[in-house]
Amino acid sequence: MWFTNVLSVWFLANFVVLFLIGRRLSKKQRPASEIESMPSRKASVRVWILRIFGSYLVLAWSVFFLLCVNGTIRGEYPLNRAIPAGAFLLFFISMFSWGLYRSFRPKV
Repeated sequence: MWFTNVLSVWFLANFVVLFLIGRRLSKKQRPASEIESMPSRKASVRVWILRIFGSYLVLAWSVFFLLCVNGTIRGEYPLNRAIPAGAFLLFFISMFSWGLYRSFRPKV
């Protein structure tokens, strides 16, 4: 059991490190003029496709999380396995939800 816990923590740590590195790189790369910062039609279509895919993932993982909580309460899944799996799912649900929120928030 320790192997699965260590593996999930290692995976989450790598994900967070890559996320933070990506944020720093994107902050350094600002458009030189306002003309370059205007989104093209192709870019806006890509953004909407990514929003739809992200929404699907958040919805699917949330339903899966609720089903697993229900199964854990009824005793179908052992608690020592359900807590790390639930934390893992909640991490990705919150990460993708925050990204969706930021994509819909108006740019200042």
